[in-house]
Amino acid sequence: MNTIAKQQFLDEPNDFLLIQESLQGNKKSLESLLARHKDFIYNLSLRMFLDPDDAMDATQDILIKVITSLQSFQGKSQFRTWLYRIVVNHFLNSEKRKMEQWIDRSSNISEIKSQAENEDEIPEETIEEVRILCSTAMLMCLNREQRLLYILGEVFEIDHNIGATLFQLTKGNYRLKLYRAKKDLLEFVSGRCGLINPSNSCRCKKKTKVLIQEGKVNSKQLKFNSSFTQSVQNILYQHRIPLSYKIQIDMKNLFQENPYQIKEELDHLLENLVKS
Repeated sequence: MNTIAKQQFLDEPNDFLLIQESLQGNKKSLESLLARHKDFIYNLSLRMFLDPDDAMDATQDILIKVITSLQSFQGKSQFRTWLYRIVVNHFLNSEKRKMEQWIDRSSNISEIKSQAENEDEIPEETIEEVRILCSTAMLMCLNREQRLLYILGEVFEIDHNIGATLFQLTKGNYRLKLYRAKKDLLEFVSGRCGLINPSNSCRCKKKTKVLIQEGKVNSKQLKFNSSFTQSVQNILYQHRIPLSYKIQIDMKNLFQENPYQIKEELDHLLENLVKS
């Protein structure tokens, strides 16, 4: 079954025309070509780096690389596959971002003390902000390659053949690495998150006030529970999976329920990059 994410890798009929026009100096064609990918790149960046500013910076860096490398595209593969190889290489080789450094220096969010008093005073949208922050932060238990494998292969359900190409792996090695990433994440999450396993004590509502006090969450300026009209799950066609994989299903759904953000700043960013 195809998903919207898999369809990301089906070239539009006029992709090659836009590429030719872009190489001839047509900036409108270049903007149209890149506009098809900017939101996907940003949402991938946000899940990789857990910070909107870093995600925006990474998106800008990637778009610049695509623009400056476009003349090297020879049409031997789909344009989207070529572009997302640039994305994968950038994520695997770029410098460590601030939230990665913070996670390295501190305990994980599930170990932050709970504070149950006056829970009813906390707005639901702020509690949802914590859920999104915490679930995304749990991805940080994986190394960069595992994180990227999991986000692309499991959250966005990229076809395994395409995934193997992006990571320059055999299909067997790609599946094995993805399996290990899922296994490692499951071991980490299932022993901590109360949304995945009700026997765990960690609850978003009880962490919210502490995270606000520590400056990790700003109830008046939400970073994650904003700028979206649908979740990742909304843009994917769902598959039926055997009930024996219930924990894995719940874990996958936990990440797919997070927002798929559409940032107006990306439009301005792309426009400025093309003009420069």
